[in-house]
Amino acid sequence: MSRKKAAAQRRRQKLEVELAEQTPPVTTQAEEAQAPAHQRTLILQALLSAALLALAAPPMDLWPLALVALVPLLLGLRNATPMQALAPAWLCGFAINLIGFRWGYMLLDRFGHLPAWARVLALLLLAAYQASVFSLWAGLGTFLTRSARVPWLVSLPLAVAVAESVLPFLFPWNLAVTVWRAWPLLQVAEFGGAPAVSALVVLINLTLLEAGLALRHGHPLPRPVRVACGVVLAVVTAGLLRAMHVAAAREAAPKVRVGIVQPNSGTVTAEDRKHRGEQYLATLRQATHELARGGAELVVWPESAFPYLFDRQLTREYAPGHPWELRPGFSGTLLFGALSHTFGGALVHNSAVLASPDGRITGLSDKRRLFPFGEYVPFADRFPAWAQRVRARLPDSPDIEPGTEPRLLVSGSLRIAPLVCYEDILPSAVYPLVRQGPNLLVTLANHAWFGDGDAPYQALALATLRSVETRRDLVRAASTGVSSVGDALGRVQGHTSLTLEPGAPEVLAGEVALVELFAFGPFLAPAFPFLCALALVVLALLGRGARSSAS
Repeated sequence: MSRKKAAAQRRRQKLEVELAEQTPPVTTQAEEAQAPAHQRTLILQALLSAALLALAAPPMDLWPLALVALVPLLLGLRNATPMQALAPAWLCGFAINLIGFRWGYMLLDRFGHLPAWARVLALLLLAAYQASVFSLWAGLGTFLTRSARVPWLVSLPLAVAVAESVLPFLFPWNLAVTVWRAWPLLQVAEFGGAPAVSALVVLINLTLLEAGLALRHGHPLPRPVRVACGVVLAVVTAGLLRAMHVAAAREAAPKVRVGIVQPNSGTVTAEDRKHRGEQYLATLRQATHELARGGAELVVWPESAFPYLFDRQLTREYAPGHPWELRPGFSGTLLFGALSHTFGGALVHNSAVLASPDGRITGLSDKRRLFPFGEYVPFADRFPAWAQRVRARLPDSPDIEPGTEPRLLVSGSLRIAPLVCYEDILPSAVYPLVRQGPNLLVTLANHAWFGDGDAPYQALALATLRSVETRRDLVRAASTGVSSVGDALGRVQGHTSLTLEPGAPEVLAGEVALVELFAFGPFLAPAFPFLCALALVVLALLGRGARSSAS
């Protein structure tokens, strides 16, 4: 045998060894005979992973569990075929969605007044549908590993980024929410959004699993595991270096004292507004005055906090002494939520309104992403009779006209990107605003619809990713909580409690930086899932080519 042929054979053998190290072993006939017991084990492992994820996610927030939560499930998938991987992964997703979205039961009662059996059925169907994300990433990753020899430590992290971006969700969530309090892990979101954080979480779980198995059998860490450790370390280190740069920019940026009024008035019906509007407005004025005494320069009221219909044609706020006067004694900037209309017109918008220190109305921005049934009836144009019956069951939820374009609100040095309700958990609603160059994100929300469930805490966690992606401080004013002030590194500086019983308002004061730093997120993050998909295709082709040449 010539030297060249011998060298080529050694290279092929080395490649086969490395691929074997990165690929879970193929199931043997003996293992297939034990399939029933193996399936029962997979079910238990899937449920254990779901329980750990639930503990890591809001409101429990035991985030270190997220770094090992997927290990039981991945251990079961390690010897599974792609078809065998679908069911346990789906079961894990179903369980975590059922736990995480249990607040939907009460929401359907408030929005649709549905009977109990219909609410249970809807919740089961929602959990079953959203669980398909888990099946998709587990099945795709396992298929690429077994059929195309894509390394196990590569296929699953990239597959989860693709899967989380494919299926549309009414209330989008992702694995990144489990580590939202671990701000050093969030910094990668600026370059890949929430899918990049989710991929990092999966990679950490995989690396710990493979390292643990090697140590258990007394083997040195395989080369792929060492590489994966290096990748995790490099990603986190790069994120921290970027965070230092952002922190320096925040330190140099102008600061503004901000105050949030959380009225704790719960869900206010049209009848309540008619008979108790003055009382609601008095509560807002008093809390604003308290914040003004504390030095607040910008005060924020939540979504639809102003208890009357606001005239969109107003150029100045109501004069002193007017029954609807907004903020006597406060000479700062006021941002408030209101249902607005053109006087005499029939169309109603869910708006954020900005009043400058001199009393001018300097901007009005309408909510663009409306909530189904709460603000509009889906398919009303196609099924008008059905929509009319649904609307009759929801007298306290008027039809809202969506906004047509993203619009910043500007007053002096403030350039605010206003987000209404749940728009701050939708990257596609945030990025167009940020591309216009704001220096502050502000959310006006009414989470009273969600009751005392986990949704307000989940919304805060998901919204925090937007501040990292856009490198802007984020202020969130929620009618019953959880209101918060956070910075451009994803750190929450202060927050209120969740209060559902009507009572005294709660105020929150903090300081925000008007950051002007360029952020990569609005430009790079939308492309990240596509880049992951392209990488998987390229690696699959290379893997098949390597296997063909080796044979």
